[in-house]
Order: sequence, then structure tokens, then C-alpha cells
Amino acid sequence: EGMRIIRIIIMILFFLSITIPVYAEGTYTIDTKQIRNGVFTVDYSIGKDDKVKIMVQKDGTTLYYNLTGQEATEVFPLQMGEGNYTIAVLENISENRYKQVIRETVEVVNISSLDVYLQSIQMINWNDENHAVKKADELTKNIKSDEEKVKVIYDYIITNYSYDFEKTELPYDYLPDIDRIAKTKKGMCYDFSSLFASMLRSVNVPTKLVKGHGDKVKGYHAWNEVYLDGKWLTIDTSFDAQMAQNKHSFSMYKDSSTYDKVSEF
Repeated sequence: EGMRIIRIIIMILFFLSITIPVYAEGTYTIDTKQIRNGVFTVDYSIGKDDKVKIMVQKDGTTLYYNLTGQEATEVFPLQMGEGNYTIAVLENISENRYKQVIRETVEVVNISSLDVYLQSIQMINWNDENHAVKKADELTKNIKSDEEKVKVIYDYIITNYSYDFEKTELPYDYLPDIDRIAKTKKGMCYDFSSLFASMLRSVNVPTKLVKGHGDKVKGYHAWNEVYLDGKWLTIDTSFDAQMAQNKHSFSMYKDSSTYDKVSEF
């Protein structure tokens, strides 16, 4: 009888020692009122250590975004053209496993394909109070041509900002902060492309942040495409800032065939 009690106690202790996965049980609201501008918002409240993703799916293409605050409203793009989108919130339940907690389907019709590339979104997050946005307004004050706006903002960035070689390992949910970048005057390719897109969008020039690989760049990379005279042109400010710093020759517009685009925002 004594051995039986000991075995029961051992079993209880064993079960108590097992780690049971704990997942987020946040509150979420998907707001699609701005879909005519090519974006939607998510209002949420989650725990400090919870990992939560937003999934956006259309025609077999799936994009994921991390929620980065504890309580916030964040904006995400619907940049894959007109049609039906599925938007879902996924909560982490253990390691790389997620469960779907809310899902919504929305039809995007009758929108300008360029509008989405003028918005403030999670990874290109700007407003009129940002130092860089005020600078963009100042630099382009007497300029009407989009091409000239692009050139003056490009020149400003590659002259005043430097590549941050110490910024190698980033948290999984890292997002550029254009005020922080403006303060330190340095960043990595993701920072540069977010800064450039923010400044140009603020002066009404459609601009993409693009992720993928470049022939002259090691590893995963980020750069921009700007819409001028009816076509998208490739610009790589972080690469050119390094070239300028080392007094090498370079051109503002790149051959897009030397870049392998994986995603665009």
C-alpha cells in the first residue's frame, strides 16, 4: 500500500512538471473601412510575451505580419490587387505552431492600384509629426515634379545616413522606426527602405518597400520601387549610401533584372 502511494505521488509530480503550452488569448478587431485606400487595420490587446501574427491571403499567396505591441492599432496593406482577401489572426500555441482565432474575408474592388503605396502601414509607419516627414516637406516645398522630389529626398538620405554594420541580429518582430533612424542617422537596408518610402509617400509619390535578393548584395535585402511616368523604377538607398561613403561610382536607378523580388509592400 505504501509503495502504491509513493507511485501515485511520483505520477502526480511527473504530470505537474510537464510544461503545458500557454498561448495568447487577446482581443482583436479587424477593421476594413479603409479598403478603398488599399489597407485594413487591426485593433488588439495581447500579453507582453505573446506571439501573434496577421495572415493575409489572396489567390494562393500568403503574407504574414507580427503584431508588435501589447495594445495598439496597426495598419496593413492589401497590395495584391482587386479580388477576395482572407485576413486572419494567428496566436502562437507552442514553438512554431499557431492557431487561428479570428478570420474575415473581404472583397477589394474599384480601388486605385497606386493608393496602397501612399499609405502609412506597419512597416512604413509615418505621420506629419515625424522629423523625416517634416524634412521631406521642407526639401520638396517648391518642387512640383515627382522625379525631382525623388531625387532631392534620395540625395538627402544617401548624403546624411550611413549603413549600420553593427545591426546584424534583429528580433523576429523588428520594425523600422523612422524617428529613431533620423536621430542616429544610420540603419540597415530595411531601415533605409522604410525611411525612403515614408518620406516619398508623405509628399504623394507612390513608393514600394521591396524584399528579396540583389546581385550585388549579400543575404536577404530590402530596397524600393518608385512610380514615375507610368512605371516602377528600382532604387537602393542603403547600397548607394555605402557606395557614396566609399567614394565609388553608382547610379540612382538600378536595373530591376539584377534584383530578385520576393515580396512588396
